[in-house]
Amino acid sequence: MDWVGIMLAFSVVFWIPTHIMTFSMRYFDDYQKACIPTFPSVYGFRVTSKVIAISSILAAVAIGFGAVGIGMTWGYIRVLIVLSTGLLGLAVRTVTQPSEKIRFGLFKYASLYMLSAMLLFMFEGM
Repeated sequence: MDWVGIMLAFSVVFWIPTHIMTFSMRYFDDYQKACIPTFPSVYGFRVTSKVIAISSILAAVAIGFGAVGIGMTWGYIRVLIVLSTGLLGLAVRTVTQPSEKIRFGLFKYASLYMLSAMLLFMFEGM
């Protein structure tokens, strides 16, 4: 395994908190009723939002390094930059303008972000 593979693995590892924690915040009451502890129930929404923002930033940076590492062409890198800007913008808004709408929007966008990024890697390899 080389450093590019490690960066791609890190991008997924850092994407997971964004995906899972935004979901657990959306269904916070359901988890509480079921007595299932989640990160937001233990540390609160404010701390969870900060962790989400940090993990989103790290995921975008890792996937960016991975893209450069495989020699992704500038056309695909530009698309990845636009996608990453959307992810980072929503992640920052979860901290600066917290709301259920923004958090759930980030949940949905993060899923599309990772799918789109992986498709870019696939198309680049064709």
